[in-house]
Amino acid sequence: MMTKSGTPNKAMRAELPRCVFTLQTYNLRHFSGPINLAVGSYRNDPNVSAAQRRLYDFIKEDQVVWCGQDEPILHSAKGHFLHDIEVDSRDIVAVIDSFVWCHLIDSTSRYIPADVHADLHRQAAKCDDYDKANVLRKFEDSYLAKNLPEDLWASVLKEEVTEKSDQLLLKFPFVFSAIGNVDIVTEEMESKGSRRTACKITNRCTRSRGSRES
Repeated sequence: MMTKSGTPNKAMRAELPRCVFTLQTYNLRHFSGPINLAVGSYRNDPNVSAAQRRLYDFIKEDQVVWCGQDEPILHSAKGHFLHDIEVDSRDIVAVIDSFVWCHLIDSTSRYIPADVHADLHRQAAKCDDYDKANVLRKFEDSYLAKNLPEDLWASVLKEEVTEKSDQLLLKFPFVFSAIGNVDIVTEEMESKGSRRTACKITNRCTRSRGSRES
């Protein structure tokens, strides 16, 4: 794993998520690289593409797979491949603060981590003010003012996983991590925004064919 200065760092939270998830347009079991940003999912989004290039220059690595600790929302993802990955810390190149990243790629973003936003919503619901939407927006403004760093690039990399919303960049091809399950997103999954059944980590994230998948 890399520190903010771009140097290796072995420090890591003791309890890493056992299973992480990534949604790709191709099956990682049948792809060994190299990853080419020019044909990537965000090739038509100049803000994301530019931010990715700058980030990869900073961590000195562009052969990475972005993984989240929660399953991604599957709307508009029919035909994509949802991978469950048994993560090994030795494959982690960087930990990304999603809160900061979302504001880096969209200067107008009001993104707040889902668990935090749910709490703000509960607080707004308890208020006597009839206009709950306005109250919630004020709570959001207050949270963003207090928690969004002035220098986003100085804060996007984290030393360790501390929040559920943190994303992991895994070196690809994986050496120590393993792909436990791959589902093709169906029309039904797309309409619901998720798999039909909840992910059972103990069953889906199981190393079965050695440490390296391609």
